[in-house]
Amino acid sequence: MNDWLRALRERPGLAGGVDRDGGRAASLLACGFASVEFGTAAPLPGEGGQPGVAALVQRLTAVAAQPDRARIGIGLGMNAGMAPEALGAQWLAGMRAAWPVADYLCFNLSAAAYRPLLRPEYDGMIAGALATVAAERARLTARGGRRVGFALKLPLDGPRPSAPARAALESGFDALVTVLPEHAARIDWLHGWAIGARAGATLIAVGGMRSAADVRAALQAGAGGIQVHRAFVEQGAACIAPLREGLAGLAGQAASFANS
Repeated sequence: MNDWLRALRERPGLAGGVDRDGGRAASLLACGFASVEFGTAAPLPGEGGQPGVAALVQRLTAVAAQPDRARIGIGLGMNAGMAPEALGAQWLAGMRAAWPVADYLCFNLSAAAYRPLLRPEYDGMIAGALATVAAERARLTARGGRRVGFALKLPLDGPRPSAPARAALESGFDALVTVLPEHAARIDWLHGWAIGARAGATLIAVGGMRSAADVRAALQAGAGGIQVHRAFVEQGAACIAPLREGLAGLAGQAASFANS
């Protein structure tokens, strides 16, 4: 198991979107999270102040030696206006630029701009893109001896893992970051995804994680860690303590799920 996933068993992670350009990196990495995800970033600078992966990495490099820091995650996306078929090349360029500083990379298909790619006609293209970056990870790991974690971020949109989720499992991704919807069946759906991913990637739940009870429900359903976004925006670092309380039972919850 990657270090960042082990850390998520004890503390929550901060999801992408709070700091897109690395401007708050020093303070966020010292807040007490297991991991902090920066971005989502595209390979090249773009509209809305998107700095591009290289500029983000430069800022993160300046604080990467900070003692006892959270693990660094970088969310990867596409530049605006790119054809869907460019997904693999965009991800590949982003991961190569992010590799020197990232502890894990999160390939984002959950943001509104990327959800059209989740239509069935793109399943084969996404599978190819996932296989491409997985092969490049193997090459870079063999060359440098350093393995960066991989996660695919997806909306939790039904009771079973979607085709992109299954493709990520087949490509050896370490985690699926599942964005829970405002739906009454969301915990049941998370449980269905956990069964589908059993002995494969770790499920990380994000969305609606505000209390120890929320965390326990996600863990009981089979999640192996959680991320937060809105709770931190609203409460700051004060949100961490109750979420850690919920994570305290993760070992027992995991054993219970394994026997279910």
